[in-house]
Amino acid sequence: MKILFATHNNNKLREAREILKNHIIIGLSDLCVNYEEVEETGKTFFENAYLKAKYFYDKYDLPTIADDTGICCYALNLMPGVHSKRLSKSGNDFDNINKLLMMLENKRDKRAYFSSVICFIFNNKTYFFEGKLEGLIINELRGNNGFGYDPIFYIEKLNKTLAELEANEKNEISHRRDSLDRLENFLKEIKMEEKILLEAKKVFNTDKIEIMHRLLGGMSNVTYVIKVYDKLYTFRYPGEKAEYFVDRSVEEKNIKLFEKLGVTNKTTYFSTETGIKVSEYIEGTSLNLISNEKYPFEDVAMLLKKIHNVEWKSDNDYNPFKRLEKYEQYCIEKGFVLPKSYLNIRDKFFTYKDYLQSLPKSFAHGDSQPSNFIITGRGLKVVDFEFTGNIDHIYDIACFANMRISDGEKLLETYYFGDVKDNEWFRFYSWRCFQCLQWFNVAVFKHLIGMSELLKINFLKVSEHYLDLANELYLKAQTYNKL
Repeated sequence: MKILFATHNNNKLREAREILKNHIIIGLSDLCVNYEEVEETGKTFFENAYLKAKYFYDKYDLPTIADDTGICCYALNLMPGVHSKRLSKSGNDFDNINKLLMMLENKRDKRAYFSSVICFIFNNKTYFFEGKLEGLIINELRGNNGFGYDPIFYIEKLNKTLAELEANEKNEISHRRDSLDRLENFLKEIKMEEKILLEAKKVFNTDKIEIMHRLLGGMSNVTYVIKVYDKLYTFRYPGEKAEYFVDRSVEEKNIKLFEKLGVTNKTTYFSTETGIKVSEYIEGTSLNLISNEKYPFEDVAMLLKKIHNVEWKSDNDYNPFKRLEKYEQYCIEKGFVLPKSYLNIRDKFFTYKDYLQSLPKSFAHGDSQPSNFIITGRGLKVVDFEFTGNIDHIYDIACFANMRISDGEKLLETYYFGDVKDNEWFRFYSWRCFQCLQWFNVAVFKHLIGMSELLKINFLKVSEHYLDLANELYLKAQTYNKL
């Protein structure tokens, strides 16, 4: 998309081009035309940003962004705000700083924040994105970089003022960076919606398709609710490199088994080539969107028992240890060296390998975390069968501990009516330990293929979290180890 940034400020343009690198960002100087200055008469940053964006959007008929920025002090009822640039009579930085310090002289509260509001106008619709940076106003000027109020704006966690930061350091934490990041995520959403519409038109062979909203949850796949004529469907679009972890032909077979059980919505279209899946939409609420104190543990346990006790099996076993080896290899092929801390806990866990592999296998969901259970008017339903296979049924209960270990513990007690044997606790903590080792590798792989930057999620930090949990869970399993 070609976007006009209504500014002559080259620093702003450079930052916008760096963050919105998948789009063509032009400034007013790129248009090579004369224009009138837009008078900023608004009472808020939002109003001023809108005045500028609207003026240039109407003038050039291009998707347009404009921003307004200022400093707000809590002790001054968020002043100077929109008057930040013209606080003093001269309006120069030195005089503005002195005026602000005089205004705060007898105030004990020195807290302040910079606000950057971006207005984006596109297809005659207006959107706002606000970024903030919290800090303190200090009485001495420190640092020679930056501009405006930067020399007196102190960041406690860095023990520096903005003027003491190098340009790249400031850009990483700045209020404008925050607002631009929010805009970037919105533009990604627009691009994804365009892709969803294009693919949905191919599936349904009609233009009578409307995107209703995106379903929350999931760090890889994206799922939207779409309307085709008057009927609602869920439309899943697989994430980057999802084919590394999911066999779509196996998933398709397992979906049919769950439909046979009557515990999920009906899939109306499935492509083993692209992984696109379309299902009839059922109104409901995912468990991860409600308080865990309100989880219907008895219903979850009953649903899992219904799955685990069927007379059939999947065509495939989950094969946890082969799967872990495969995930490790994906990381190694990308040049990653498995750390000693990982190898240490993995090798300890592998002392349980023969025992865990010897356990009877049940038909299992394979990814039964709370986000995959939906409370509907027709009872509890379950979705997402990318990892379905045959395995020890307690593996599913361990999956339910994805957000909090206590959720899985309560589900295990509910599943066994409060009479949980040491062996069952041991299997629960062991499988949860394994899952953390497994998702450690998945998180590392996502980082290696660039998804940390793409999704603004630090997957290396995520992997470290999983490794810490794996250690804790291994020790917990040991307390029940009777092998």
